[in-house]
Amino acid sequence: MTYGIILAAGIGERFKKTPIKPLFLIKGKPLFLYTVDTFLDSQRIDKILLVINQKFKKQFQGYLASPKYRSILICDGDQRARWKSLIKAMDYLSSHCVLKPNDIIVSHDAARINLTTKIINDNILVTNKYGYASTVLPLHDSIMEFKDQALYLERTHKYIVQTPQTFQYKFWKKHQIKVETDVTDLFTYLKLKINQSNLVTGNLLNFKITTIEDLQLI
Repeated sequence: MTYGIILAAGIGERFKKTPIKPLFLIKGKPLFLYTVDTFLDSQRIDKILLVINQKFKKQFQGYLASPKYRSILICDGDQRARWKSLIKAMDYLSSHCVLKPNDIIVSHDAARINLTTKIINDNILVTNKYGYASTVLPLHDSIMEFKDQALYLERTHKYIVQTPQTFQYKFWKKHQIKVETDVTDLFTYLKLKINQSNLVTGNLLNFKITTIEDLQLI
């Protein structure tokens, strides 16, 4: 089985719009629903779990009233940190589903609404083969570190980390993760070696909506 986790519990403090970011309407459609629809379009996802802010549960449920969304599971997340929402999501799946060691978990930020089914499917293929996968983009811009003076950093072999980030359930179950981490750091915590084989190529459009300027780009 392959489970898609969509993290939509954040309120978007830097977003500075109402309602909360996942419920913000883009062309008449709430932001979170773009990601939900993409997961539904992927024939490789068996179950979808939407992680929400419980205070806005009725609003989320209202948008999911269509029979199209009947199979979607919902659980409460944490508006303060993605890693806390991920832990709650995994606790929910462990309690409500019969998870097997090689079952695949595909975790994605709802705010990356330009996700494609190709990226999802590539994550699943890599995870089937290597146990875990991280979506990345090669870094093309010049980057600079500035403390006392400017220092330009070598960009070769450096990547921008996106989502989805994907792993087999056995890695989570083995370590009972309860530490502050996102999934990429989780691989480091588990002492799982990430190499070129674990990388899935994302795309520039798969960026996270964080500010008003990002809305203009969308």
